[in-house]
Amino acid sequence: MLYAENIIIGAIKIKDGLFIGDEYAAKDQEFILTNKVTHILNTSGRQVTNMWEGIGVQYLTLYWQESDKQILFDPKQNTMNQIVNFIENANKEGESCLVHSVKGQSRSCCALTAYFMVKYKWNLFKTLDYLNSRRPDLEIRANFFHQLKDLETYLQKMKQGALSSEWDLTQNNKDLCFTSEAHIQEEILLRNTYLNSKNAPIAEFYINQKNNLHLAKKNQKVSWLDEISKK
Repeated sequence: MLYAENIIIGAIKIKDGLFIGDEYAAKDQEFILTNKVTHILNTSGRQVTNMWEGIGVQYLTLYWQESDKQILFDPKQNTMNQIVNFIENANKEGESCLVHSVKGQSRSCCALTAYFMVKYKWNLFKTLDYLNSRRPDLEIRANFFHQLKDLETYLQKMKQGALSSEWDLTQNNKDLCFTSEAHIQEEILLRNTYLNSKNAPIAEFYINQKNNLHLAKKNQKVSWLDEISKK
């Protein structure tokens, strides 16, 4: 992992067995082998080719474009389920999964956000808070953010997610009481990881009085407050 002009180059560990990265991470055989990456979720299939099928790496390829016209999730949520199942398969096998796009800042973040909201039943803000603590250069398009909000609403409606919004586990006990002990222990581990390594909390977004995200209009992207102030 390298830093260049406040942009992270390479891959960052999100949690045990799960990485977010860019096109360079996807092409880095040493990284792939060292970290036992056997599953790669390529969210930028039209721009980055799958290179390691010959050494046994399994791919899930999404042909998402970095465009305001791009639809991330279909109405039946087949794409969401594919993402979750693919990452979970790597997890169940005790192996690692890399989720990447070209820069590792937007499309890959959207895929991971969907996974975390389903897997841990976190709401959108908590999920972005955690991901931002691991990779603080994330930058999501406004269109993508709106689709993630729609996904959150869908999960709430289906009673499949968006139950946990606090990092204080005493506030989440009611939400977590139906989960397994292993799930609760993993939640505790993620909480500790968040508290130990966060860099820029979600408060650095523009947030209005109702705690709704106010989208930065420039370039139609969600930007972090410290980035906006420099422009």
